[in-house]
Amino acid sequence: NVIDEGTPVDVAEKAVEPLGLPMSPLVLLELVGPAIGLHVSETLNGAFPERFTVSPNLKAVVEAGKRGFYVYDSGKPELDPEVAALLKQGDTVLTEEQVRARVLDAVAQEIGLMLDEGVVAEAQDIDLCLITGAGWPFHLGGITPYLDREGVSQRVNGKPFLEAGVASVPA
Repeated sequence: NVIDEGTPVDVAEKAVEPLGLPMSPLVLLELVGPAIGLHVSETLNGAFPERFTVSPNLKAVVEAGKRGFYVYDSGKPELDPEVAALLKQGDTVLTEEQVRARVLDAVAQEIGLMLDEGVVAEAQDIDLCLITGAGWPFHLGGITPYLDREGVSQRVNGKPFLEAGVASVPA
């Protein structure tokens, strides 16, 4: 996790803002609950240790009984000082662009694996799930055409998810 590695919380949070998702990752984690997020990451790590890690900082937040990373005393989210005191970070500080690239690369890798393993029949199934279930902006046409247009799918998987002309922007 980039926060564990040393990227400031505010940089990690702002990194995905340009994607137009309805909330930031830590606000979503607060909504889901840190304990549930930790359980999911431990389960994924147990099944796929080469792809998923368990955040020591998330574990510390859960063990401290915190229900999120933020306080809302000013009316907007601010990093909870008690959570900030728990965070142990490395010295690898990424820029917003580097964080976003890492996130998109990981998403493209997982989508590629789901398609290759037959978890879903086609890329549009993933697009529909993310639009209706995760709030991916529908005007972007789905995550897979976005990753195709940005060149991420080609870079990560060696090929686009969709055939040319399917949900793509003409060159």
